[in-house]
Amino acid sequence: MPPAVSSRLKPCAGAAIDSALPRAELLPSRAPSISRWWHSLSGRLSLMATLVLLVFLVVLSGVLERAYRTSLDEAKARELQIYIYTLLAVAELDGDSLYLPLNLPEQRFNQPDSGLIGAVMDARGRVIWRSQSALSLPNFSALPLPLPLRQGQKVFAEVQLPDLETPYSSFRQGIAWGLDNELQFTFVILEDAAPLHAQVQQFSGTLWRWLGIGALALIAVQLLVLRWGLAPLRGVTQALKKMQQGGTDTLQGNFPQELVPLTDNLNLLIENERRQREKTRHTLGDLAHSLKTPLAVLKGLDLGKDPQAAQEALAEQVQRMDGIISYQLKRAVASSPKSILRGVKVQPIAEKILTALDKVYRGKPMDAELLCDDEVLFYGDEGDLLEMLGNLLDNGYKYGGGKLLVKIDNIEDQRGLEVLVSDNGPGLSEDQWQQVVQRGVRADQQQQGQGIGLAVVVDIVESYHGEIGIVPAGQRGEEDLGGLTLRVRL
Repeated sequence: MPPAVSSRLKPCAGAAIDSALPRAELLPSRAPSISRWWHSLSGRLSLMATLVLLVFLVVLSGVLERAYRTSLDEAKARELQIYIYTLLAVAELDGDSLYLPLNLPEQRFNQPDSGLIGAVMDARGRVIWRSQSALSLPNFSALPLPLPLRQGQKVFAEVQLPDLETPYSSFRQGIAWGLDNELQFTFVILEDAAPLHAQVQQFSGTLWRWLGIGALALIAVQLLVLRWGLAPLRGVTQALKKMQQGGTDTLQGNFPQELVPLTDNLNLLIENERRQREKTRHTLGDLAHSLKTPLAVLKGLDLGKDPQAAQEALAEQVQRMDGIISYQLKRAVASSPKSILRGVKVQPIAEKILTALDKVYRGKPMDAELLCDDEVLFYGDEGDLLEMLGNLLDNGYKYGGGKLLVKIDNIEDQRGLEVLVSDNGPGLSEDQWQQVVQRGVRADQQQQGQGIGLAVVVDIVESYHGEIGIVPAGQRGEEDLGGLTLRVRL
C-alpha cells in the first residue's frame, strides 16, 4: 500500500498544561500532619496493616498459649496417673476396703502441706483413705469431688479446695478389685497447680515479649516495604511537578506496568490538550489568512463601473468565504482522541448513517453492504466517529456507481479500528487522491459541495495518530468493487 496520508504531531516544548492538570493536587498540602498522614495512601495502608498485624498477633498468642496449656495439662495428667500406679502397687484388699501402708514410697504423700495429696473413695463416694499430706485439710471429706468413676474411667480437671486460694490439679481413675471385679474404688490424686500456673504465666510473658519485638520489627519492615512499593506513585507526582515547572513536556520515568496505563493516558490527555490548543491557534491563523484574499477582492469591487460583474464577483467571494468558514469551523471542533473514554459501539452508528443516506440519495439507489460485528468498539469521541463515517459514506453514495461495501473491525489488541469503504465508481489515482484531501478541492466539479469533507476526515484521522489512504487494486481482495477503496486505521 502506498504511504497513507497521515501525520504525527510532536509535543510543543514549553507549552503550558495548567488547564489540563489540577494545580491543587500538585501543591504541598497545608493540612495538619496527622490529617495529611491519614489522607495519604501510605498512612492508610500502614494503619490497616498494623491493625491486621496486631489482630493476628493476639489470635496467634491465644492459640499458642492454649496449645502450651493443653500440652502441660496432658503432661501433668500422665504424671498424676503415675502416682496412682504407685498407690496401686502398695494397696492391699482388707475385706470390703483397701489397706495402704502408713509410709508410702512417694515421700510427698507422707509430708503435710507438701502439695501432693492421695485419696481413695469407695463405690458410695466415701473417702476410705487419704495420705498424711492431707492432714492439714480438716474438711477433706467435703472436697468438691464428683461421684465415683467406673472401672477404667479417667478424669483430669482443676478443682478449688475449701479455704485455699490456689487451685489444685485433680486426676481420678476408677479401679475394680477382686476376682470378679465386684469392688469398685476411685483413686484420687491432687497436686497444687500454682507451679503449673506460674509456668504458664512465664511462657505467656516470654511469648508476648518476643511477639512484641517481632511486631515492632514487622512494622518497621512493613513501613520500608510500603515506602518502596509506593515509590512509583511518588515518582509520578515528581514527574507531574517537573512537567508543570516546564522541565519536560510529558510524564517521563521508568514506571511499573500497573501504572503504565495511567501515565500513558495522562500523557495522551496532556498531548491532546496541547494539540487542541495548537489546532485552535492554527485554525484561527488559517482562517484569517484564507479570508485575506476574498476580502481584498471585495474591497476592489467597483459597483458603479460594472454592477453585473461586481454582483457575480460578490456572490462568488461570499460563497468562497462561506466554504472557508465552514471548513475551519469543522476543523476547529474536531475532537482530540480520548482513549480513557469507554468504547462506543460502531454498528448502530454506521447503520444510522446508511439509513439517513438512503433517504438523502433517494433518487440514486445504492446497494450498500455493512460488515461490522456488534462487538466492534471505537475508543474515542462519538462525534468524531459520526463525522468521519458520515463523510466517507457520503462520498461513496455521491461518487459510487450503485454498490458500496463498508467493512469495520477492531485491530491492535481490540483497541484500534479499521474502516474499509469500497465502491464501484470511477475511482481515483494516487495523484488525484493527494489533491482531493486538500480543502476546497472536489474530484467531480459537477457534484454539489464545498470540497472539505475528506479534509475534515484527514484531520480527525491525524488527531488519532491514524492513517488514511487508497488501497491498491492488487491488495483489495474481496473488498474490490472496481472503484475506489479507502482504508482508515485509527
